[in-house]
Amino acid sequence: MADKSEVARLHSLAQLDADAVGAYDVAIARIGPALVRERLNSFRADHLRHVQDLNALILHFGGEPVTLRPDLKGSAMKGLTAMTGLMGTEATLWAMLGNEELFDRAYELALQFEWSPEVKALIRQHREDERRHGTWIRDAVRTRPWAERRLPFMDTAEMSA
Repeated sequence: MADKSEVARLHSLAQLDADAVGAYDVAIARIGPALVRERLNSFRADHLRHVQDLNALILHFGGEPVTLRPDLKGSAMKGLTAMTGLMGTEATLWAMLGNEELFDRAYELALQFEWSPEVKALIRQHREDERRHGTWIRDAVRTRPWAERRLPFMDTAEMSA
């Protein structure tokens, strides 16, 4: 049986993932390119799964599960993502990268606590998801796969030659 501090730590992680779902909702609504939207949808689904996994543990240990409503931190995260989203796809991805780095650090910190092997394995799996999300977003910002590839400028004389 987990003690109250363990349940509180699981609850905190679950709330962070619930906040992530809200931030992804905002980001997805602001993203035009289908390639990026689809990937962000898959990351949102990972965070939703994290909430479900963690809620199952919280219930098992006698705690109250987390809902998908954002707390104060989640509301701020959604607001920042929405504001940044007004500046386009790249800015939205930068905001989400910052969010993912926060999530990764939270899971890394959670791994420092004493957990049963099953709980520790789940937290490690969630952290790996966060790292995968961050890596994809970082690469996408660097390579801009949504940007239109244009041919170098050629005047009409070169085109007819």
